[in-house]
Amino acid sequence: MKHSMILIFTALLTASLISCGGDTTDPVVTDTAADTTSTNTSVVPEELDSLDQRMLVDDGLPEQDFGGKIFRILGEDEYLDHYLSEEETGDLMDDAVFRRNIAVIDRFNIELEANVFPEADMASQLKNSVMAGDDAYQLFSGHIIYAGNAVCDNVYYNLHELPHIDFSKPWWSDSTIEDLSYDGKAFIAMGDFALSTISATFCFFYNKQLASDYDLGNMYDIVNEGKWTVDRLSEISKEVYRDLNGNGKTDEADLYGFTISAASPVNTFLWSFGEKIGKKQEDGTIILDYFNNKVIDIYQKLYELCCVNATTYCSSASDSGAQAINMFTDGRALFLADVFRLAAQNLRDYETDYGIIPYPKWDEAQEGYYTMVDGGHEGIAVPITVADPEFVGIITEALNAESYKRTVPVYYDLVLKTKGSRDEESVRMLDMIFDSRIFDFGYVYGEWGAAFWVQELIKKQSADITSHYEKNHKRYDKKMEKVLTFFEEYEAE
Repeated sequence: MKHSMILIFTALLTASLISCGGDTTDPVVTDTAADTTSTNTSVVPEELDSLDQRMLVDDGLPEQDFGGKIFRILGEDEYLDHYLSEEETGDLMDDAVFRRNIAVIDRFNIELEANVFPEADMASQLKNSVMAGDDAYQLFSGHIIYAGNAVCDNVYYNLHELPHIDFSKPWWSDSTIEDLSYDGKAFIAMGDFALSTISATFCFFYNKQLASDYDLGNMYDIVNEGKWTVDRLSEISKEVYRDLNGNGKTDEADLYGFTISAASPVNTFLWSFGEKIGKKQEDGTIILDYFNNKVIDIYQKLYELCCVNATTYCSSASDSGAQAINMFTDGRALFLADVFRLAAQNLRDYETDYGIIPYPKWDEAQEGYYTMVDGGHEGIAVPITVADPEFVGIITEALNAESYKRTVPVYYDLVLKTKGSRDEESVRMLDMIFDSRIFDFGYVYGEWGAAFWVQELIKKQSADITSHYEKNHKRYDKKMEKVLTFFEEYEAE
């Protein structure tokens, strides 16, 4: 059943708060910093902390008065509180969203409205609006797979042609240019307004007490030395396993070196090992390269790690990772692979000290550590039918810029680092992981295709990638050929 919720959040709310003596001072970002958003970053004093530095980044936007014009967001019901907050409640994130929106509302004299639907219904809502030729929504922020699947319906504006969008700014992921742009077009972008691109980033959690008990060394040192590899993960895990209930069987009651869900956490290894489904070439073209010798070796390695290695507990994909998480929080697993938001949710009251590190590399020769973001995260797009591209470009850029300055620091620095993370080294690890996110063209635009083969095979406890490829590649290749052709033939009307 379609669900819709509409909240209107206007500058009048600001006026009413002030007239009633409401305190709108940001306890994290000082008013002095907030008043200097037009200062160029080249003159940022070194002694300022990272939050103040963010506030000083110039968004380069012109000052405009839009006379109370409404900017409408089509979003996911799950993330409504990321879009709008009606008032300050004392909750860190609600208040950060409130202040971000007030900053944009007051500066440009606009109103903000959010219409939210279940993730599977959003693309059809947008398509219906575009087919009707109306200007119902100015911004789309929704589930990346559903969003990508709608691209060939010609519902999105080419963001490279939208005025005032500057992908060189820090509130846009570099991957928008490096991976998701093709033939001068980008229909879906990764910006900080979509907070789920941070919260749904994959990482490893590890139990520091177990690491100490088994004299496994400093995991941070292993990572920093470039020696955190999948083979090292297997070696360490074997040292930890114990048959706690003494029944001679590996079961949920035992102590494991590694626990993981046979779903997106398993898929993430493909990217952490340096592979992509769609690979950008030096000439700007994108090729599909998801069945090669290394990929075959990866499948075999993951099969051994998750299905053969008795010191790994791989829980069913159908339990949404709950069993793996429970084993870690119960102290019966050294390593857990999951997403950042786990730190702020499940691990907030976790008594045992834990650390956060990236996914392992394929081998020590691999240049760096990489990760990806769970497929449920949002992508940002603009409907092709917007009537005022100047207005839409300015407000879209402003919302992402103010998210970078106001909401991301609160979520990332306060919720994750202060409440969820226990030490400064984990903070640096989070920065490393966040900077290594990959948004794969073949993942975003490939439906539930080749990017999900890892979890499909692990769930079936099969390493036969060759048969899986032969059975499924034609349908996936046909889908991607259609997408690439659409990018190549697209012309703005």
